[in-house]
Amino acid sequence: MFVALLAMTLAGVSWHTLIEDFGVPNQVSAAIGITQASALLFALYWPVWGWWLSLGTLIISAVVAADGPLWPGPNLATHLCVLALVAFAVRPRVLMEMWVLTQLAGLLLALFLTGRGVLEGVTAMAVFSGAVSVTAGALKARTEALRRLAEEVRTGDEERARRARLEERARIARELHDVVAHHMSVIAIQAEAAPHRVEEPPQELTRAFGMIRQNAVEAMAELHRVLKVLREDEPGPAEEPQPTLQLLDELLSGVRGTGLQVTVKITGQQRPLPSGVELSAYRIIQESLSNVLRHAPDAPTEITLDYQRDRFDFQVRNGPPSTPSTTEERPGHGLPGMRERVGMLGGEFTAGPEPDGGYAVRVSLPDRSEGHDT
Repeated sequence: MFVALLAMTLAGVSWHTLIEDFGVPNQVSAAIGITQASALLFALYWPVWGWWLSLGTLIISAVVAADGPLWPGPNLATHLCVLALVAFAVRPRVLMEMWVLTQLAGLLLALFLTGRGVLEGVTAMAVFSGAVSVTAGALKARTEALRRLAEEVRTGDEERARRARLEERARIARELHDVVAHHMSVIAIQAEAAPHRVEEPPQELTRAFGMIRQNAVEAMAELHRVLKVLREDEPGPAEEPQPTLQLLDELLSGVRGTGLQVTVKITGQQRPLPSGVELSAYRIIQESLSNVLRHAPDAPTEITLDYQRDRFDFQVRNGPPSTPSTTEERPGHGLPGMRERVGMLGGEFTAGPEPDGGYAVRVSLPDRSEGHDT
């Protein structure tokens, strides 16, 4: 819209100037003004063609304005506007070629149009067009640099998020590997010892237990092989026992030491859960409490543990903070990590703000331990 208004204004000024100041016939002045103004609009969509049209019209205006300077002022201004628009669309080399061609056109006119301030006209065109070209080129370079910087920042954020997800998955895999490897070891030991508990066991039974033990050993070897890459970058083997909900009181004791008010509500018959469920529940509660300390350290927090027949549901809910958090919001991998854990166990996960201004993390995990199958 702005370019269209500018084009109409320059067309009117050019038409009036050519008639009043240089005595150019009305129809010729109108044609020159409209044509060069059209070049300004052409430059938005076809930059090179718009520039050629403007230059050609500028040369015609110089020829018909016999009593004026080499370049009539309104036509020179229009051509400089076209050059500025073209500078944002072409490469620097093409822009330099356009500048050189414009100066050559002025020098050629100087050979035929003498006594019209030729030197001043050529000099003015060289200075003004050079200034416009350099300024527009610099603005274009700055715009492209800012765009590339924004793209690099966006790409960097995506890459950090991707790495965070991979690191969290690797950590979950390492922890679950320890749990699964423990159970496979128990299976292998029991399968090896079972035939010795029966007097004169049938050969088929002995063979079956042998196959069970062999499969368990092979499964452990495969687990170690798959997880080897994950452990290569660690300073040492992580052989410490993984935490369970039995250590929840110890976790809450440390959190309460920071001043956070935390209460625990347990419903249903409390019982040991599968190791993967215990580990994931502990880690999710731990991460949720860390988020509360980071964003709402003065908000009362309640942890609810619900032991159902075939499921284990729990939530960590905090009330609204009394003062807005001053912690800078940064994309982390806490919630994605929780979602990964729950997804690996076939559970359900939700997290989000509450109507009262608080925040809640809710998890439902299946309990597939013996005696609790669906």
